[in-house]
Amino acid sequence: MESGRRTARGRSAVAGFATVTALVVGAFATPTWASVTAVAGCDRSLPVVAHRAGGSIVKLPKGDRLPVACATETGYATSESSLAMTKNGVLVYSPAETENSMARSSNDGASWSLTYPAVEQPTSFWNTVDPYVISDRRTGRVFWAHATGPVRNEGGLPEEAGFWLAAAYGFQVYSSSDDAKTFTTADYQTAPTGDWEKVFVGPPPPASTGAAQPVGYPDVVYLCANSPLEVSGPGRLCYKSLDGGMTFTLAGYTSPTASNPPDVCPPLNFNTGVVDSGGTIYQPVNCEHSAYVVVSRDEGASETWIAEKDAPTGTVISGTNLQLAVDDADNLYATWSANGLLYLAVSRDHAQSWSSPMMIAAPTVGQAEKPAIAAGAPGHVAVAYYASGDPSAELLSAYITQTADALDSQPLFYSGAMNDPASPIFHDYGLSGGSPRTDFIGGAFDSSGTTFWSGAVKQLGPATSGKTPTTGYVSTLRFGSLTPSSLP
Repeated sequence: MESGRRTARGRSAVAGFATVTALVVGAFATPTWASVTAVAGCDRSLPVVAHRAGGSIVKLPKGDRLPVACATETGYATSESSLAMTKNGVLVYSPAETENSMARSSNDGASWSLTYPAVEQPTSFWNTVDPYVISDRRTGRVFWAHATGPVRNEGGLPEEAGFWLAAAYGFQVYSSSDDAKTFTTADYQTAPTGDWEKVFVGPPPPASTGAAQPVGYPDVVYLCANSPLEVSGPGRLCYKSLDGGMTFTLAGYTSPTASNPPDVCPPLNFNTGVVDSGGTIYQPVNCEHSAYVVVSRDEGASETWIAEKDAPTGTVISGTNLQLAVDDADNLYATWSANGLLYLAVSRDHAQSWSSPMMIAAPTVGQAEKPAIAAGAPGHVAVAYYASGDPSAELLSAYITQTADALDSQPLFYSGAMNDPASPIFHDYGLSGGSPRTDFIGGAFDSSGTTFWSGAVKQLGPATSGKTPTTGYVSTLRFGSLTPSSLP
């Protein structure tokens, strides 16, 4: 029984996007949407459209129905957000209230309560540990990672001083096999890692390759972070666990290594890795001359760098842009933002080659920021992001673009605003905006690989005295039986 806050809000449609939506919906007001009623916060007035790549609106055949946008607030303050979904359908949102805890919902977001490890190194400040949560879709086990550091508990320091005195060093990984009710802590506070830690999981390479095999848990858990220093690195170091996150050993550097191309690749420009069914790791990075996918077939011991020539390059201060996802049939998907729009490319040959990029942002929408991609069943891909239909807007809304059809020559996409675009919820205050930082958002598919949930940040007002009031914002596109997954 959830003891946290219960949320469900009515919203009104924004004029421009809703007008386009009305042309697509037709008799949208008539369906029963039996599957929708079980999810909190569903609102048929939120604008949702069907479209092709490039933004061409698709009018669904008579009798077919668009999905419905559903969104709820966790009711707890938050910062850089990520989201996991267990095999039993429990949503886990990171962080909540402080960076020492998460919000948990067992009823599709209708109510939320706090959960946290019994053993962890806490922080008194926002934005000092880069918390990041995932769930292994094969097993349902939840993994939550924190950076650690010597000033995390300095309660006598001025409030938010930890942002400037973070000195992150080492990591902790917390694992849960009971839907994030309780956690076991793997403590590596002396590891030579700084911030920007990312945890990811997948099967091992075949035993015939000589790769070490997991014991007591089917998958390998990876933790990669800047090394040895926070922010500056200059390296990107990975650890691995062969016992389900209980203990970790050194896997190796992703960068710098002998395989690095002659390029400048800051550690903050790396993003979360993914693992295919054969145990191959793929990590994305934006370097100064090219974007790359860094491939390892031996659990991170060695790498091959493959250029993704269509993705944008990066700079020392740009941070990451390229992101990857892999579906259950080992198709790889890359996404990035450029010129305020959102792009998707597909690789069917393990990153050796990529399709031409598709512009997949919602029609009439630009200023796409902070995309988060996930993939599930074959062809099922979704991206959560902030955007606006007003090119001069300072405040943005939360969006989801989703398809079950990504492998088709002309995929059918559904895009929806997760809040009323007339009442946007997010502004990127950057480094000068104080606390909390909101550098990334998250999203995840359920164990079936067909239902996607997004975890974003809703700002409850403007920044004052260096602080911005926030709450976790969790949303999904709910599909009914009359929603086509593809069209000729």
